[in-house]
Amino acid sequence: MHDRSRSLLALYTDEVLPALAGQLDRAFPEFGWRRDRDGWVATNDELTHRLLGVRADRVVAHGEAPAGFLVHGAGPTLWTAYVNGGEPPRGAAFVDAVRTLAERAGLAPNLLEEPRPVDRRADLLHDFFVLGRRELMSDRGAAARAYLVEQRGFPEHALDESSLGLVPAAERAGEALRRLGYSREEIDGAAVLADSRWPGRIVGAWRDDRARVRTLWARTLDPAANGDGKYLYLRGASRAGLLPYGASSAIAGPGADRSTLVLVEGVMDVHQLRARGFENAAALGGTSIRPATFELLARRGVERVILALDNDQAGREATARVVEAAGRAADAPAILVLDPAQLGRHKDPDALVRSEGIAAFRSLLGEATCGITWRALEHVLELGDGPSARREALARAGRWLGRLPARLSLEQEDAVHAIAETCGYSPEAVGRAFRARFWRASDRDQARDLGPIER
Repeated sequence: MHDRSRSLLALYTDEVLPALAGQLDRAFPEFGWRRDRDGWVATNDELTHRLLGVRADRVVAHGEAPAGFLVHGAGPTLWTAYVNGGEPPRGAAFVDAVRTLAERAGLAPNLLEEPRPVDRRADLLHDFFVLGRRELMSDRGAAARAYLVEQRGFPEHALDESSLGLVPAAERAGEALRRLGYSREEIDGAAVLADSRWPGRIVGAWRDDRARVRTLWARTLDPAANGDGKYLYLRGASRAGLLPYGASSAIAGPGADRSTLVLVEGVMDVHQLRARGFENAAALGGTSIRPATFELLARRGVERVILALDNDQAGREATARVVEAAGRAADAPAILVLDPAQLGRHKDPDALVRSEGIAAFRSLLGEATCGITWRALEHVLELGDGPSARREALARAGRWLGRLPARLSLEQEDAVHAIAETCGYSPEAVGRAFRARFWRASDRDQARDLGPIER
């Protein structure tokens, strides 16, 4: 049976980073850290000039449990890289780095050897998925591998690292799980053998923000399948409260780039992108996204999210809902939108990269625009004829913009300029009308203090 102790990564994020965040001045005295309202700022100019070539006040460690420090204008450095001589550690070097950081944080020297709390259900789902990974790469997985390569366009060399599996026959899977020490009651409770449609399907593991497996999905190999039978999800396992599919591995690993997370619609799109070297992708996977999801992404250090959903009406509607959810969050990464129509003749990013390559997708992402402006313009797409129709369109946009929180004031102003230009009015006139009719009293007061909306 695999080691039941909590993963080193979970230990690092759950215990070591929070402990460091509370005492950076003692853990890294060389920086001369002092607290500010967002966390910590360095004060030792001599050190920061020598190591980083900047003034000390350009070096900060902000957030609830920062994974490293940020040099304004130059980017982040992980604590693990800092104690490893500047290079992100891997393998045994990562273990040594975590041990060093735990000691600096004043945690018990034997912390890495202590037994961790057990989550039997998450362990069982993990082990079932491992069985599926082996099944895919075995002789029994030949047809599934052919499907992925020939029909889905996966690079054959990427299959072994694809994080995809194949659901084994129920009898063999049950026997294997029992050999690993799981009882029949545990297996039945996890429902991994409950649906006779699962065996022979491609399977993926949906993890939480601590990288624990919380549910699984299974996709048919039938390319003509549509509707509810195309994807099956684990019976009785809620996806509420989970990060988007694939987000945990994109943003949580050592050396992860949290500057941008690209959010697509389908779970297979994530694997298609990663098979071509694009790691920072996650998927809605048929779930509705909530404001709390963006708050969690912000706490995990994600700076911006680019929405690249499907090129159809459902994709446009989903994009609008996601932007609105981000707008209701207490905090969120910056939200950008790749307009679905920019995918051209392709239905989704999966089809685009298969046809034109990953470079074409990366290029398109560079054309993403502010999500708030995009959503506001969606309200004025159908202007109609005459002043009355234009004013009705402006009213739709104004009511929505008026509900945005103060943290989005700059995005709100940019949207006012965009919709004013679209509707043929001056930004000043639209701004005055919105303040009078749609903005809350506190927002109107603030707007008076700031003066008119001008470029």
